[in-house]
Amino acid sequence: MRGFPGNRRHQLCVSLAVGSLILVALYYWAQVPSFGVSRPVEVPRPASKFIPQHPVVSATSKPQEQTPPSASPSPPPPPSPPRNPSRALVIAALQSEDPSWAHDLAAHDPNLTAAVYTVDNGTAPLTVPKNKGHEAMVYLTYLIDHYDHLPDIVIFMHAHLITWHNNDFLDANSATTITHLRSDKVLRDGYMNLRCHHEPGCPDHIHPTLAGDDLLNVPEAGVMGKSWSQLFPNTPIPEVLSQPCCGQFAVSGERLATIPRETYIFFRDWLLESPLDDKISGRVWEYLWQYIFAGVEEFCPDEYTCYCEGYGVCFGGRREEYARYFEVRGKSRELEAEMKKLEDGDGKVLAGKEAQMEEVKGKWSALRKVLDEIKGIAMER
Repeated sequence: MRGFPGNRRHQLCVSLAVGSLILVALYYWAQVPSFGVSRPVEVPRPASKFIPQHPVVSATSKPQEQTPPSASPSPPPPPSPPRNPSRALVIAALQSEDPSWAHDLAAHDPNLTAAVYTVDNGTAPLTVPKNKGHEAMVYLTYLIDHYDHLPDIVIFMHAHLITWHNNDFLDANSATTITHLRSDKVLRDGYMNLRCHHEPGCPDHIHPTLAGDDLLNVPEAGVMGKSWSQLFPNTPIPEVLSQPCCGQFAVSGERLATIPRETYIFFRDWLLESPLDDKISGRVWEYLWQYIFAGVEEFCPDEYTCYCEGYGVCFGGRREEYARYFEVRGKSRELEAEMKKLEDGDGKVLAGKEAQMEEVKGKWSALRKVLDEIKGIAMER
């Protein structure tokens, strides 16, 4: 076999060396991961008006636990909740209403302040830009004006002292609600609807995407879908929105601060500019708070748990007594309706029905006694 001439042999050696280097380089290049080359670059949006992209983390969700590497020090424990947290009671009131109970509570509690907004008096110490949206205008105005100095807990309520939509076992009393409200529950969960009873509002209440919803009893259902699209344009309209009525709740200051102030301004601007009237726009907001502050479309906690954890009303740990109360109350109301039928328009017993009335009244009195006994143990832990 003849050998290569000297110059050709030299060229071949150089070519082999270069080729080997290229192969080695390609091999190591294949082992190196590419970072971000396929990811689109996000361009920041103008900050002139903040439009929310998605809700806050759910009040019931928990972050995944991660075990730190053995060589790393353990993370510090989460800070303990304040022993005597500061609380603000925000009240939406008309001039004709008497919210003095709120001021009385604050006068006797050094950790509580009362902010009473009179919505139909433009010269009141605390008022709103426009009397629209019921309590929602007050709540948003407070958050905008006090954003930089939020207390540990903010409690949002109406001006009534006694009202049907307060809790039965707290005597339907707003002051009693505040004195029994457990701050640790609010701080732990971030958001708490003050009403424990599901009806009205829970479950499966408003269907924003369903055209044939009950518009007679739930008029806000007809405008909820469009309102949602305007308030949360980048979030699909949910199939259902539910929480216990009627726009009274408590939120931790920490949770409130997770939402930019610009968002609260955006929400209030929508309320000011919306063609919806005072009542309907307020009803819309009644079923949005749980999404904004808890990140869920439906917020229907167990009633007994709400009473026990939220107010310390635990029936001595006997959950069955809670259920029995409403069973007995239902029978009691049936007897009340029966007695009504035995009376005339003036409330007098119909002729010949006296004996029947006495019998029904006796059964009713016995049931009322049972209800009082159950109520008596309600406050037992």
